[in-house]
Amino acid sequence: MNKYIEKNIYKSFLAFKGQDCISISSYLKELKIDRIAKDYRYIKFSNTAMIKATMFMKLKGIKYQTQLTKHLKNNKEDASNLGFSGKRKSIPDQRTVSHFMNHILDKETKITIDLIVKKIETVAEKFGIVFDTEILKSRKPKKRGTKRTFHNRKDRKIRELCRFVKKKIYPHINLNLHHNTIYKKKNFLDLLVHIAMTKDFTENGSKTFKETTTHKVPDADTLLYHIKKYEDIKAVEEMFVKVFEVVYKIAKKANVFQKRKVDVAIDFTDWFYYGDKNDLMVVEREPERGTSHCFRFATINIVEAGERFTLLALPVGKFNSKERVVQKLIEYSKGKIIIRKIYVDRGFFTIDVINTLKKLKLKFLMPAIENKDIARLSESLPVHSVVTDYRMGKGSRYADFNLVILESKKSKKGKIPFATNLDINEGEADLSERLFGLYGKRWGVETSYRVKKGFRANTTSKNYIVRLFYFLFSTLLYNLWVIINMLISSSLLKKVSEVPLITAKLFGTILCLIFEPS
Repeated sequence: MNKYIEKNIYKSFLAFKGQDCISISSYLKELKIDRIAKDYRYIKFSNTAMIKATMFMKLKGIKYQTQLTKHLKNNKEDASNLGFSGKRKSIPDQRTVSHFMNHILDKETKITIDLIVKKIETVAEKFGIVFDTEILKSRKPKKRGTKRTFHNRKDRKIRELCRFVKKKIYPHINLNLHHNTIYKKKNFLDLLVHIAMTKDFTENGSKTFKETTTHKVPDADTLLYHIKKYEDIKAVEEMFVKVFEVVYKIAKKANVFQKRKVDVAIDFTDWFYYGDKNDLMVVEREPERGTSHCFRFATINIVEAGERFTLLALPVGKFNSKERVVQKLIEYSKGKIIIRKIYVDRGFFTIDVINTLKKLKLKFLMPAIENKDIARLSESLPVHSVVTDYRMGKGSRYADFNLVILESKKSKKGKIPFATNLDINEGEADLSERLFGLYGKRWGVETSYRVKKGFRANTTSKNYIVRLFYFLFSTLLYNLWVIINMLISSSLLKKVSEVPLITAKLFGTILCLIFEPS
């Protein structure tokens, strides 16, 4: 029977080859279960339909039978896919469902159903398929109504989405758990979220979480033991890239990012380190907060208002060149979005980075570092001056770009030079205002780093695997928070709000405490 079940599960997935997101009922429609649909008596409805309804309930995470019957009556397509006619009168009521599940199904069949459900979830995870995406579909928002009604709808929506996130994202995070561990993966991940939201250390965070939840809570040593089981940096990085892919698929299915051009920014963020400078992945920086050592990470972010999503985050070591990091981030992102313009800070003002951006055919804008030649031009030229095809470098190693001298109240000289390949009209009256407005989008990255830091657990561990895991996990939580805010505002306000409707703290608190049916 097990081989028969497994064969049919894989065969059913072939019907959806090339699709990333499918509905549960559509999949169950293709799944053949004739061998377990016994000829039960005293039942008005098809045994196959009732068993598939039972599987549907488990896969969808529906807790109560009344919720199942209500869902099927309100979703004719799901009812029809499961084997009911789709008409309200042909859908079983709660009493019928309860009688079937509790009194007609025998113990053997119940065990087989649980086996099938777990196998379906495992295979879906293996192929990167996201189930249950109807929650993400845009519906015509109801009238806002009273303030109390609006907040009630918002509260219901965030809880619904947090359950969805736990069910769809948690399984893709690998913690190297053994099959006989006394804790489930969600116990570890809920603890990680709690530690992050309280900005605590693992040891104390485990103790405080035990006081605030009825869930099983592993101790700090157990959590860190499983994270440290990763053999190398590449394994952690690749795992989180796959998780980011799943998050992006969910966002794409929800039409969070429309097929249009967006502006992006690349930046480095440093995590101060007080250990030895020769430790793994430690890089040097300007002294600050009592150290000149840090762990460095690079990110590429969408910087449109209300859509500041991190497409990819990478670890950066002392031997990683800026141009190679930039190229890797951009090439990955081009598979997801259409880049309109890219912004970077003056730390990326190098010949190799500029040539990399040009080779990738991107429009860029960045502050220029005032070397002797640029400083001379900045002093001698008036504001709003443009030096077209300015050449930086000598011999065969050089970069050409437009050097723009802009007026700035913040600079002592009253001027700031920018490097760009944008088409610039020197006579444009509001040139400074326009370019500063464009570059101002990059500050959205600084905001995102502050929020990500709020999602990051504290640690004094010198183990780089732990540091990397914590940083990438914080980026994942940040992205989920961004998407949930976009979905909630679209649902309640008919548009994406530039101001988050749900605070990061509220999101994280609900995520780690909310019950998600097994």
